[in-house]
Amino acid sequence: MRAAEARLTLGVAAARMGEIEEAIGMGTTALEADRKSLPSLLLVADELDKELRARYPREAATRDFHEQVMTIKRGAATPELPF
Repeated sequence: MRAAEARLTLGVAAARMGEIEEAIGMGTTALEADRKSLPSLLLVADELDKELRARYPREAATRDFHEQVMTIKRGAATPELPF
């Protein structure tokens, strides 16, 4: 979990330095990791998402990353049904 959060933070730094591919790569790797604390991870993912959308709003990779974050949020908001 901490490694995933660290990757997202590194992604924010990369985005601020103009390295969009590095930022997206770090963010995607972090979101694909096994998660234990989804709310904590989403807080950091939101920061990267906002940074990417502010700096690179027309990039397809930015839209793809945003959709990935939104999909995780939608899944987190849906309560699991007991079966």
